[in-house]
Amino acid sequence: MSGARGEDGSISERVYRLLMRAYPKEFREMYGRQMEQAFLDLCREETRRGGVGLARFWVRVGLDLASSAAVERSEAKEIAMRDRKYRSVVGVALATAFILLIPLLAAPAWSLFDFVFAGTLIFGTGLTYVLVARKAGNVAYRFAVGVVLAAAFLLIWLNGAVGIIGSEDNDANLMYVGVLAVGIIGALIARFRPHGMARVLFVTALGQALVAVIALIFGLGSGSPPGVLGILILNGFFVALFVGSALLFRYAAREQTPAGAGPEG
Repeated sequence: MSGARGEDGSISERVYRLLMRAYPKEFREMYGRQMEQAFLDLCREETRRGGVGLARFWVRVGLDLASSAAVERSEAKEIAMRDRKYRSVVGVALATAFILLIPLLAAPAWSLFDFVFAGTLIFGTGLTYVLVARKAGNVAYRFAVGVVLAAAFLLIWLNGAVGIIGSEDNDANLMYVGVLAVGIIGALIARFRPHGMARVLFVTALGQALVAVIALIFGLGSGSPPGVLGILILNGFFVALFVGSALLFRYAAREQTPAGAGPEG
């Protein structure tokens, strides 16, 4: 071992330790000492063969280290992403369970279906936000996702609980399924890109407004709560949320577009 730690061995060891930083920290902590020992043993043997053998040895070490370090960093990144996804799912599940404790204690008359419906809706909304919004470092984009998901959540909840057009049993409320379908299909087509999402949300707001117009023209639910004024107020509220989200997505698109570049497709 002393031969390997001569002047040349010491320099080689320091260089190798420096190159080892290309590996992830966890990998170095687990395998670093064994790799350094193996390197020193091989370096000592090649040093005895002369400069040509040592040069060839360093070429092999460099190529092997470059390829293996890239693989290890890629795998470490994938593991970290899986861990973040797992923690996000667990966090959303715990938040859903905590929220459901409120009606469990305050409204014991809820049926099993009510809890399943509410839990599915809350968990689905939270998980969608985590999976979509965390892909963007843009605060405006994340806020826009939060607004549109809140609007969709409230639209489904109100329709399931009391109904917007008349009671919850009024078939006219099924028109809002079409509004949500426009938003979902449009988001998939736009691949959640901010410029596309802005257009989709403007169309969704238009669809929400058209439902109110149709309900008022044909007198759907006008004779029962919430009445004509209630229909206008509730639909206007959702139109405002969808338009507000569209404007936030448009702002997010501007933030992501470099100066002088054309708009995102």
